[in-house]
Amino acid sequence: MNTMAQIQIQNIEKSFGDFRALKGIDLHIADQEFLVLLGASGCGKSTLLRIMAGLETADVGQIHVGDQRIDNLAPRDRGLSMVFQNYAVFPHLTVFENIAFGLRMQSKAQSFVQQKVQEVAELVHLEALLHRYSGQLSGGQRQRVALARALAVEPKVILMDEPLSNLDALLRLEMRAELKTILAKSKASTIYVTHDQVEAMSLADRIAIMDQGVIVQCDTPIEIYRNPATTFVAGFIGNPPMNFLPAKAVQDGVYEVAGMRLAGPLGYSELTLGVRPEDLHLADGGLKLQADVIEPLGAHTLVTALQSQGVFRAALPSDLALSPKQMLHLQPDLSRIRWYDGAGQMVKVG
Repeated sequence: MNTMAQIQIQNIEKSFGDFRALKGIDLHIADQEFLVLLGASGCGKSTLLRIMAGLETADVGQIHVGDQRIDNLAPRDRGLSMVFQNYAVFPHLTVFENIAFGLRMQSKAQSFVQQKVQEVAELVHLEALLHRYSGQLSGGQRQRVALARALAVEPKVILMDEPLSNLDALLRLEMRAELKTILAKSKASTIYVTHDQVEAMSLADRIAIMDQGVIVQCDTPIEIYRNPATTFVAGFIGNPPMNFLPAKAVQDGVYEVAGMRLAGPLGYSELTLGVRPEDLHLADGGLKLQADVIEPLGAHTLVTALQSQGVFRAALPSDLALSPKQMLHLQPDLSRIRWYDGAGQMVKVG
């Protein structure tokens, strides 16, 4: 297998009529890295994947895998495999022949096909089902067939477009756990598209978050979670997402926020304070908010304050006796609060 599968995406642009789907995308993916493209519908993530696969053509830009430029090659010559949301498994073929399909297209010898299909079938736990037809399989099994077919041709890069979205929640959880292990063993580089931030956080080595045709942040899941570069990222990552409150300077570097004074960045008259629901606890003198909705969720109680400037949530211990309309003082973990300017960009303190 080719181990030099680092991917260089340079200045990719794509328009559909007057709509600019991609606006100068630059991205470097390391050899054997698992990169997730994350964003809401219409952000451009699937368009970028389709351009890599050769199903769309970029207006501008280049894509290299290793030292080879691939965007000017036919799809079959790019050394890539793609797994789609709808699996695209052939119902008239057995599991064995579905997995073997790409190898047959490459005119591989029958002995090689037999060995390779057996190998990847064991990797994805399908070895007992090789003689079944795909119509007899569950959704999770069909997804494994699609993955095995992609792996059988020993691709340098695997492209995956929302591959788990058609599975029920429990199966999605199981497949997610297996997927990362399987792909690590394959030694292919993976680019995975999803709108599901839990999927992205659990699978990715790095996440590239897209919004309106641009990458707004690309980093490790924990770095994006701890230090979202913009209010868009902060509100997109996390479940529930980060809270925001207006902060007005009472002197340089000191801000009034919901009845509490906090030290912050110098040189601003107004900022937005961001704090995650789990980084709050009850304490005198904290942020003053009214509990409007109380939801016991077992591990914690989710308290929601319905504010004129938006919803504010706190994840508090489940053993607290809380009641609606109760006034709460919530102390934020000061090491975890983040500050954003008027353009929604994170501002560092100091």
